[in-house]
Amino acid sequence: MSTKPPLLQLIRAARTKGKESYKLHVSCHVKPNANARREGITAVDDEQVEICVSAVPRDGEANAAVTKVLAEVLKVPKSDVSVVRGGKTRDKVLCVEGVSVPNGDENAYLEKIKNTLTGSVGDKK
Repeated sequence: MSTKPPLLQLIRAARTKGKESYKLHVSCHVKPNANARREGITAVDDEQVEICVSAVPRDGEANAAVTKVLAEVLKVPKSDVSVVRGGKTRDKVLCVEGVSVPNGDENAYLEKIKNTLTGSVGDKK
């Protein structure tokens, strides 16, 4: 029996100079080959973020496009976002490296990220 990962998950990565560093995992469902006008986050629910990209699922093109979309929405460098699960499937888990959580309040941070994702539904470049 396979269980789906949560929509958002924080994982403690390191502690340097008294600050915690985290990795943020985001569960996504990707729709490749979409019209370029639809590219971006199209829906957010309690289980996953739906992302449409115009790239084709060949030679990692769609994966690169998905990481770019998420990096733009979360305002982080593209190099900080990677696919950690589901490289060849439409259901993926993306990882954002080097996340710092203000005041160590993980729940408030996760709520803020969910609101950011939800707020970007329908935004166009």
